[in-house]
Amino acid sequence: MIMQHWPLWDKLDAFDGAEQEYRTGEWRGKRALYLNMDGKPIMHQQELPCDCFRIKAEVAIPEQVGFIGLVFGGMDKDNYELIYLAPEEIQYDPIMNGSMTWQIYNGSAYQHPLSLPSGEWVELAVEVHGRTAAVYLNDESEPRLVIHNLQHGGAGRRVGVWSYLPAYVRNLSVHELPVSSTASDASEASHTASSLASGTIDANNASFIANWQVSCPFPAGTEPMDTQLEWHSAVIEENGTLNLNRLFRATPGSAIRVAAELVVDSSGEYSASFGYSDHLRLWINGEEVYTGKWLWNPPVSDGRIRPDHAAVVLQLQEGRHEIRAEITNYESFGWGLSMQTTRRL
Repeated sequence: MIMQHWPLWDKLDAFDGAEQEYRTGEWRGKRALYLNMDGKPIMHQQELPCDCFRIKAEVAIPEQVGFIGLVFGGMDKDNYELIYLAPEEIQYDPIMNGSMTWQIYNGSAYQHPLSLPSGEWVELAVEVHGRTAAVYLNDESEPRLVIHNLQHGGAGRRVGVWSYLPAYVRNLSVHELPVSSTASDASEASHTASSLASGTIDANNASFIANWQVSCPFPAGTEPMDTQLEWHSAVIEENGTLNLNRLFRATPGSAIRVAAELVVDSSGEYSASFGYSDHLRLWINGEEVYTGKWLWNPPVSDGRIRPDHAAVVLQLQEGRHEIRAEITNYESFGWGLSMQTTRRL
């Protein structure tokens, strides 16, 4: 079995990301690596030779606000799996094209509430078995959070650490684990993805709009013709969200257009509910029915994408209807849209 250990406080020659702000420090009597990062990773240069492993480290957040996490499944500095601790939660946050995606991956499947005393040393561990990951704290035998479908799908094998704002970390280690069967999890994830792609998943009798045409990004405030833009086909994620971070780098001030078809089998009154980040304009059959902004601005708003964030009521005739939207990015992280429709009784 492979086992690797890095104290971290002595040297980082084998890690990329040394341009970030770090130094040897001490916190509550323990030598450690002090990080004051802006959400970038320090990743080991070599890939792991195994798919099943336990990665762990001792971590501490010295102030009331801070984030410290473990990196695994890394392909490069812009694409990797991340699970981090904050004083109030554990969060799964796969980094895609350099962007954090916690606004897309939210709720109990990706987050777990926490009450972490400020400054306390905690052992954070993640056990990875193929496309699943379980998160443990200290010597607990039961995981606090289980991720059943890692979003990068095992495409990378680099590991490391990550922080946003001041944090301490020490004794990063990786232990190979025996290979265990994750066929049921993989099958379930595959079935979910397939069902979403075909638009057959219903949540509380609400059908997600699953298949979209997505334009390339363009500067917000400009009005290029559709024929001037390059278009791609895209399918929603397992949670019903059209994840633009997976497709493009989220650059503040950029916008994209999306289009989809809604087929109605009987005339009547329908509700279209949706969530988005960061700014949305929405048209149904050429009529603008909604415009709004949803950003990370606590305590007023948290910017997380939820399909029931807003809704419009539509009178629709039997047949095909066109949905179009323009989604603008302001924050350089979570960027997307989730929409579902329901027949009103």
